[in-house]
Amino acid sequence: MEVTIEHSFCPYCDEATEIYFRIMNTILFSGNEAELRAGMEHLKEETQLEEYFTFGYGAHHIWISQRRPSDKNKLFKYRVMVARF
Repeated sequence: MEVTIEHSFCPYCDEATEIYFRIMNTILFSGNEAELRAGMEHLKEETQLEEYFTFGYGAHHIWISQRRPSDKNKLFKYRVMVARF
């Protein structure tokens, strides 16, 4: 997997920071798209991933965006990372 950091991450709490690095490790340790999808689902079940981040898939990539601390229904303007598979 090739991870591109597209914008700075806002470390507004320890849990968001821990999840950010767990997302990155999940991506980097995945060997293919199926492993990545399974890893992200596992991370979603194991942590409060959706409290701090949102993600989605394109044809050949996954994108990650960070939620705003003041209103979890809003996202920061830019994605924090994208990974191509």
